[in-house]
Amino acid sequence: MNDSNIINLYLNRDEDAISETIKCYNGRLLRFATRFLSDQRDAEECVNDAYARAWNTIPPTRPENLFAYLAVLCRNSALDVIKKNTAQKRSVQLVELTSEMNECIPDQNSLSDDRTEELGECINEYLGTLPREKRLVFVGRYWYNESISDIAKKTGFSQSKVKTMLHRMREELREFIERKEREL
Repeated sequence: MNDSNIINLYLNRDEDAISETIKCYNGRLLRFATRFLSDQRDAEECVNDAYARAWNTIPPTRPENLFAYLAVLCRNSALDVIKKNTAQKRSVQLVELTSEMNECIPDQNSLSDDRTEELGECINEYLGTLPREKRLVFVGRYWYNESISDIAKKTGFSQSKVKTMLHRMREELREFIERKEREL
């Protein structure tokens, strides 16, 4: 069954939507969730939560890409689990990723909801300027939470090259954001 058919099941409130979604995407979503969570049960819970959220949000939402939509729901759920499980001590990798991205984002204390949305649009615009291989490295690191070594294996680049690429892209992103702010 394709995405369009599955989405129509959701829109028609047909409970087969969940079982068809599981058939098509359960394995990919579990692999995706385990990139964030070391506990398999937590990963499974996040995937199940993504299915429940999809059921509750389709309709009114009609996603163009069902897997991408589910991945966002799953990622948000995984981040919620990380926050809950590490309320006192933060996940080392999440702190590392956050500090890396903090290099790019000027004046984070003034980020209102509107500014956060503008920042997201600005990052998307920046990513659109990158060649495919750089975009894959950036998104792999900062969206999919992949390690430097995993990205290096996947791309065939050395770990040193991946680190250098990420550093340069963060610098470029910071300059891009600052330039956009000056234009406003």
